[in-house]
Amino acid sequence: DKNKSSGLALLWAQYLAATESDPIKTKVITSGILNAVGDLIAQTFFNPDGNGWDVVRTLKFTFLGAALVGPGLHYWYGFLNRLIPSQTVAGTISRVAVDQFVWAPVFISAFLSSLLTLSGEMSSVPSKLKNDLWATCKANWLIWIPFQVVNFGVIPPNLQVAAANVCALVWNTYLSWQGARPAPAK
Repeated sequence: DKNKSSGLALLWAQYLAATESDPIKTKVITSGILNAVGDLIAQTFFNPDGNGWDVVRTLKFTFLGAALVGPGLHYWYGFLNRLIPSQTVAGTISRVAVDQFVWAPVFISAFLSSLLTLSGEMSSVPSKLKNDLWATCKANWLIWIPFQVVNFGVIPPNLQVAAANVCALVWNTYLSWQGARPAPAK
């Protein structure tokens, strides 16, 4: 229907304008919403105990998306694009390598630690990271390395966080599931 497509085009144009006029606020809101959606997907499809929707868990995930993911990626991508400004294939590969082998392990650690801390389980952080960080990083690389090649190689810088947030629906679902798994006893 033409009205739907023109409505979507208008919404997209407004989003693009917001990424330019108020980039941090736009990325904070987008990241919060998409983190919430990722958690809802995880709870709906990967909830073996079948306890229903955990609203508090979704709120924590939303908060981390807005407080950590949105601003974190905004500043990180800006820094990375200034650090390695080349738009060549070598520049793209360099940005992906730094992003995935420097930033990703630090960011995953911060995210999982924050999630546990918000859940009142700060004492579980060391064992959770010891037991899950490597597996989480490997899963991250399977999804994010191919995606970041496209993101850093083709997507304009002002849309890289938005593009990452779309890919992050899959990743957030995984992170939500991984973050909700109980930490092993010390």
